[in-house]
Amino acid sequence: MNLKTFFSKTNDLDSEQVRKFMADHLAEEYVLLDVRQPKEYEAEHLPGAVLAPMKELAEKLKELDPQKPVIVYCASGGRSTIAARFLSGKGFQEVYNLSGGIKKWFGRKATGPEIQGLELLDSDGDYQSGIVLAYALEDGLQKFYARLAALAEGAEEARLLERLAGFEDKHKAWLMEEYRHLVEDRSAIPEIGILDDTMEGGRSVSQFLARVRPEFLTLEHIFELAMMFETQAMDLYSRLAHQASEPTVKDLFYRLIEEENMHLGFLEKEYNRLMV
Repeated sequence: MNLKTFFSKTNDLDSEQVRKFMADHLAEEYVLLDVRQPKEYEAEHLPGAVLAPMKELAEKLKELDPQKPVIVYCASGGRSTIAARFLSGKGFQEVYNLSGGIKKWFGRKATGPEIQGLELLDSDGDYQSGIVLAYALEDGLQKFYARLAALAEGAEEARLLERLAGFEDKHKAWLMEEYRHLVEDRSAIPEIGILDDTMEGGRSVSQFLARVRPEFLTLEHIFELAMMFETQAMDLYSRLAHQASEPTVKDLFYRLIEEENMHLGFLEKEYNRLMV
């Protein structure tokens, strides 16, 4: 990095401006870049962020499209400012820095290591494999909501959980139709043993159910759980899209990201209507 680049001005955006940018663009139209260390990323990160620690940033350049806008962030803004200047100096056309870093981010966050859930699909997996995986994850979350509905002691809580379970029907119907078109018959999507206990976001159904106490299954708790699951799902789909080498598989997961965004929008709207 030359001195001119080092002292160049960065395009800083605050949390609200970044959220608006993300709302105005599809997930595949920009890159969210986390330049912190893996342990920091694992503790919390912005959903869909690509991990590129500062010392590995130069090597990561070959994985990034310089024509796409890049939003860079770190813990408090120092490292990301340097990273933004570095990217601009390397020919990236549109680079933004999240001012204040993740500490000043007022939005949903995901947790877990970058590789969490990626073992579910090979990087060179084909479209059919992507369909089967996505169906299994959607089905897992639907079953989780249905089991919670059976545990709920309040009628209103049970109705909300049943409605959330119903959301997954739309995704499953579309995925089933895609699968049937691919295999040219009316067979059901095959069961995958490794996913028997897995839901959207790559988490375990039984582990969450074991921690649920029906008397604490309030509307607020349900909303928080649902928003957490949808955020984790969006994060996993983003990482699967980034990992995939097959364009149709990338497009599949990018479409599912937008669906999860719609779910989150509904949940936030309903939360404000019922709880605020």
